[in-house]
Amino acid sequence: MRIAPEIDGVTAVMVGDFNPPIYTPAWFALHGLLPEAVAESAELAVAHTEVTQFTADWLSLEVTRDRYQVRTLQAPHIRVHDLILRVFGEHMQHTPLRAFGINRDVHFQVESQVVRDNLGSILAPTEPWGRWGRELEVGGEHGGMRSLTMTQVNLEGRPRGGEINVKVEPSIRVGNGRTGVFVGVNDHFVADGTGLDAGERLMALFEDSFSVSLSRSEELVDQVMSLVLEQES
Repeated sequence: MRIAPEIDGVTAVMVGDFNPPIYTPAWFALHGLLPEAVAESAELAVAHTEVTQFTADWLSLEVTRDRYQVRTLQAPHIRVHDLILRVFGEHMQHTPLRAFGINRDVHFQVESQVVRDNLGSILAPTEPWGRWGRELEVGGEHGGMRSLTMTQVNLEGRPRGGEINVKVEPSIRVGNGRTGVFVGVNDHFVADGTGLDAGERLMALFEDSFSVSLSRSEELVDQVMSLVLEQES
């Protein structure tokens, strides 16, 4: 990336019907999905009929009755891909799956609040807001862009219903609320039809799309970063 991020997270979310209490660290160790030492040192927050949550080494896992989420803040991100494929391709292949998301969230800092606020003005110009818009422009102290989301739908070569959402906001995680930028990319895929093999087709789509999706998300983050660097140069 053009600017080294302070936080670079990748999350895969499967949407379907799940049984949360199954997915404890011990279950992952039993099936060789995590080393025993990693499973034993995992921090299990809750294991309940409605939700299981734990963190272990590089991953955070949360499972509810309709969502299965694997997240990492550490490279290589391909481990998220590999874990999902092994869980639903080798051990829980009959789980009903309806959709999945491949998500990237990046927080990075810029050199000043003025640069961050100028980025907001580039992405969401204040001029169309007339006199009120001019009141927002004074050094960013009187307001400006709080959140912007761009969406692409009806993507070629993908089942209808999928979409890509890109969100840009001031970061609340880095830069003390003044010099941080957040870019989030949500790449949403839906199952191609229904039937017994719908989940299998969806997992094949996940396998084929993961690396492509992450490359696209990095390109989108880079584009936002380029607008910052144009100001700083």
